[in-house]
Amino acid sequence: MTDTLDRAATEGGVLPSIPDGFDLPFFYGTFINIGVDYLVDTAKAAKLLESFPAKGKLSPAEFDGKACLSFNYQVYFAQFAHGTGVTQEIELNVVSYPTALKARVPKLTYEQYAAGEDQTRSLGFCRVHVPCDAQPAIDAGVALFNEPKFKADFDVTLPVPNGTPVKENGTWKVVWYDTWKVVCGEAGKKGGTGFDPKDVHFAFTADLRKLPEKEVSAAPFTEFGSRKDGNSGYRALAAPLNVFRPYRWYDLSGQTGRVVVTPGTGAAYGKVKDFIDVVKGVQPAGAWVHHMPPVAVQNRPYYLPE
Repeated sequence: MTDTLDRAATEGGVLPSIPDGFDLPFFYGTFINIGVDYLVDTAKAAKLLESFPAKGKLSPAEFDGKACLSFNYQVYFAQFAHGTGVTQEIELNVVSYPTALKARVPKLTYEQYAAGEDQTRSLGFCRVHVPCDAQPAIDAGVALFNEPKFKADFDVTLPVPNGTPVKENGTWKVVWYDTWKVVCGEAGKKGGTGFDPKDVHFAFTADLRKLPEKEVSAAPFTEFGSRKDGNSGYRALAAPLNVFRPYRWYDLSGQTGRVVVTPGTGAAYGKVKDFIDVVKGVQPAGAWVHHMPPVAVQNRPYYLPE
């Protein structure tokens, strides 16, 4: 039945077929996500879009004359019949729209966009680079959406409900972290103390403590990709990512130092340099966070009577 539906969809020219060995939709068992937005020169964003295989099919969105670049870190849990998998990745995106739908693109301020007011979903993410630590996720992203994914490793500190055991001076203690630190580096180069600086693609820290937050209806996110179309080049495609609860959005205008991006120092930086060089030194406009609430808890034990 699936093969029949896929052939009919392909012949109709609207829905691309699903490659053998893959299935959609893909359900996330749990999902933690932090994204950071930067308002930059539109010409620089357009330059990054030149790497999109379906040439000319996407254009950079503008908010009060500025384009928007975003990076978003994700860690998610996938459930499969014969096991489970945890994946980390960072999407480096240009907020874009299909050039052919220019007349449908709403004119929004950045704050309106961040609140999810583009209900046409004409605006979405064109992924420029996607470092990822799980080969199955890389294979799926490339096969389904021609994502520019490559293998990487991560060293992270996340604000989560559980304390983390840390040994200091021979004594164990429990530490609760309330800021974000994400280091993305070359696959296979992470040691016991993290990455050597020459093996880092880039890193970021985010301190959102005590900032006002606003619940926003940002999802579904439109994510743009492409598919090889015979000898005629590439066709652009779009796929929605639905997150089933609100995001928290933080206004970072005027909040110097809340998010700090650190470029790599060696050859590893070259894989993301074109993107990070554009946002380096730019004050981020906003951050958006999704944390799934705990669904179960193991409490402290107690003694039974003798």
